[in-house]
Amino acid sequence: MGDNGLGQVVSWYICTIAVVPFVALRMYSRWTRMGRLAIEDFLIILAMCCLIGDLGIQQHMWNLGLGDMSTVTPENFKGIMQMIVPGSILYVSSLWAVKFALLFFYKRLAVPGSRLILIYNIALGGLAVTFLVIFFDILFQCYPYDKRWSSDPNYQCDPRAAQINYWITIFFNIFSDAIIIALPITMVSRLQMKLKQKLGVAGVFALGFFVIISSIIRAYYSHKNETMLTCTVSMVETAIAIIAACLPALRTMIIGGSTNGPSSYGKHYELSSTRRKTMDPNRLGASGGVISAASGSRTNKSHHNPNGSEDSLVKAGLSVGLDGREKIRVDTTIETMYEDDRKSRAESSRSDIEQAL
Repeated sequence: MGDNGLGQVVSWYICTIAVVPFVALRMYSRWTRMGRLAIEDFLIILAMCCLIGDLGIQQHMWNLGLGDMSTVTPENFKGIMQMIVPGSILYVSSLWAVKFALLFFYKRLAVPGSRLILIYNIALGGLAVTFLVIFFDILFQCYPYDKRWSSDPNYQCDPRAAQINYWITIFFNIFSDAIIIALPITMVSRLQMKLKQKLGVAGVFALGFFVIISSIIRAYYSHKNETMLTCTVSMVETAIAIIAACLPALRTMIIGGSTNGPSSYGKHYELSSTRRKTMDPNRLGASGGVISAASGSRTNKSHHNPNGSEDSLVKAGLSVGLDGREKIRVDTTIETMYEDDRKSRAESSRSDIEQAL
């Protein structure tokens, strides 16, 4: 490798720098709409910080001669091997922070008390278990750590331990990505919306497939002991994961937002498996929305507590049917509203429907 991997080092910085504006826009969007940041936002920030830390470690390893291991001195080799554990922990922590952030985001889109909440709680628990397994395996697969750079054949790491860590990381990483992608896409497929809009929303989630592809490529180069290429693909994988996690919060910049004026948020809808229901005006009023027949408009009277949140991918609006009667049409609808009163929240949430007054 003539340039000792300089081109790959440049790509590390490109990946890291590319993430920053997406994270900044996500935080700006969330703050302006909600007035605060949620737990998933802090997890995305954590993922970005881990990515930056991993960049620093990989740069240090390259300075010690990672680009051409055949010329590395014993002292520099020791320095490179000392960075394996912290670098691996930062890599895994960044990816798992993104996974947790996505699950918390999807959970906010589910109707409180529904089966989806249970599913996401189970997924969060499983994600925590897989992270702890990988974390402790990284720490203790080769202990004491000086075995990593020992020249004594009888005092070196067990190759089987490295293989176990390799397969555990690959399996848990790809399997969890597939689950996290499949859950929201399955729910989006049941939404009552135009095919173009449905594909647009599903496409945002489907970007996670690029993360899986990156994971597979990384596994290939890691298996061949191509350390520089493994580091490069790791940076690409993590950067794509963070950017993909930021896109749902930037919905209005991707698939456009409603232009219905100050009350464009209107009624709040959530992801659920409830079927189409017809509601009378009295029930609508009880759930937080007031319909004005004279003006043909709808005023939202929902109240938010300081700990509430509002996440949306899609909007609801008014339309007039062929019979001249007003209808509330859900064009693109995945929104959530959290209030202190759980019963009020559940009644105010109706997803995937077209309601006729």
